[in-house]
Amino acid sequence: MATDKRERQRQNRAVKQAELDKQKRRQKIIDRAKRVAVWAVVFSGLIIVANLVWG
Repeated sequence: MATDKRERQRQNRAVKQAELDKQKRRQKIIDRAKRVAVWAVVFSGLIIVANLVWG
């Protein structure tokens, strides 16, 4: 059986890991949104250029 100190350490590690997972998940969403925004700008730019070239 684990001591109280060891049990508190496990709980603290679990809380810290949960916070890190939450931050990673949020950063992943932000990174995906940035990629989508960049591709949307590139696609829009290509449409504008194509419209100018082919009138």
